[in-house]
Amino acid sequence: MQRQLLKSMKKIHTSIIMSVACLCTSFAQPVLTPKNMALGGGGSTYITDYSANFYNPANLLINDKSRTINLGFFVGGSFFNGIVNFENPNAQKNNYLSYFETYNPGDYAISPVDRNTIIDTHYKRERLSSVHQARLESIVFGLSWKKQTKAYSIAFRSRIGSGFEAGRNWYSDNEVVQNGVTISNQNLVHKYQVLHELSFGYSESIPFINGLSSRLDNFIVGIAPKFIFAGPYLDASWKNRYEQSSGSPDISRMQSFEYQSAGNISDAALAYLSGTTANDAVIQNVSAFENEVAEIHGYGIGLDVGFTYLITFGSDLSTLRSNRQQTRRSLRVSFSVTDIGFVNYNNQTLSLDEINTESAASDFPTSVNEAFVGAPGQYLNFVDQYGDGNPFSQHSNQFNEHSFSALLPTALNGGILIELDRLKLMGDMNIGISNSAFNTTKVTTSVGAELRPLNFLPLRGGLQFTPGLPGSFNLGTAFETKFWDLSLAMMVASRSFTTATNISGAGVAVLQFHL
Repeated sequence: MQRQLLKSMKKIHTSIIMSVACLCTSFAQPVLTPKNMALGGGGSTYITDYSANFYNPANLLINDKSRTINLGFFVGGSFFNGIVNFENPNAQKNNYLSYFETYNPGDYAISPVDRNTIIDTHYKRERLSSVHQARLESIVFGLSWKKQTKAYSIAFRSRIGSGFEAGRNWYSDNEVVQNGVTISNQNLVHKYQVLHELSFGYSESIPFINGLSSRLDNFIVGIAPKFIFAGPYLDASWKNRYEQSSGSPDISRMQSFEYQSAGNISDAALAYLSGTTANDAVIQNVSAFENEVAEIHGYGIGLDVGFTYLITFGSDLSTLRSNRQQTRRSLRVSFSVTDIGFVNYNNQTLSLDEINTESAASDFPTSVNEAFVGAPGQYLNFVDQYGDGNPFSQHSNQFNEHSFSALLPTALNGGILIELDRLKLMGDMNIGISNSAFNTTKVTTSVGAELRPLNFLPLRGGLQFTPGLPGSFNLGTAFETKFWDLSLAMMVASRSFTTATNISGAGVAVLQFHL
């Protein structure tokens, strides 16, 4: 029987991994908590408290604790994939803050040595572009409670995402030759979004599907609709590429530019289009970070849904749900779809008409002495100061201030977890559907493990892999009592093409209660 069970588990694992891998290739991490950060960023099968609202609400019904009510405040985390990084923790902390604080000229200067490091780190093997992301998230309040075959929750989350793509030749004067064509890439794409979400979760066991296994099992479905209050928003895309065919003296330049924003970022762009300098436009209009994120510029609705199939084995009878027994030995397979929905921006909005041009250039562009990090207000300054022909200048009479809608960062998530008393092993894959401040077009796979040498002391570790980007190894722990928990996590990035490492993220759950 055990051999048959292991064989079935192997088939399930292989099917899940292959199915998820075939869907798409992109990066998405639906929620940041110290638990899933420590486990490499996954958690579609692991997270079972109110934060499951934002990852897989089906898990709300799983008994990871002997208690039935979870209450918590200020559970969150943050990470960033920096264009420049420092091994010194204090220098890295200041580097991290520069990705969120309002743009301040002079704070992002780089030397020729820095440019060489950037190329060696992010553009190795003649890559034409590099993708970066910074995120900050906090579940300000959460409450979940379980009944016999149902579970409920409510949670309020605030999150900030900043994702950008920068072309190689902002940092290098050496062009790349591909198939006989010399290419210089100065693309610059920046997506920035602030979302505040009030989510209501519901999870229920589906009895008529149970019994698919010869073991005790439970098929659970969960749903979590949410109301969204949207803060500042930016979606700016300047595709700017130069090409010269082999043997030809002519250089052609292809450009496309799209722009939408909401909040004080719009006011800065409007001031610039009216003749104010880029630096003055940002100083006069873009307020401090802590003030700006609290502003509301739109409203939306969203939905997170999930499914979990839980098979218990050995002496674990928790799926019978007769006495609220804690699940200790199980196999879990999960699938969820997060962030289905949209936001309508209707306050301080700006849209610039899309422009596509092709022209002749006299020469290839030169590199710059500033790192683009996506700080609020930097995009306008950067293209004004360093861009060859600022694309904003082509829109002096081609813009409107009408409301517009933007999709939420929809993602597909799948995972598997094996639990054997004090040991948990898990793997996750996350697949973004929409390209946004929270998703990119890179594949991320997470694997993690939790070991409890003592019942109150879980030790967590995980790895995260993203092709072409720095991977990370993550560590975390917690102090868990019968009635409350304190959790911590740290993420350390290892550059893909060098041996240098740096702190790239951290998570903390200030206090969680179990009643």
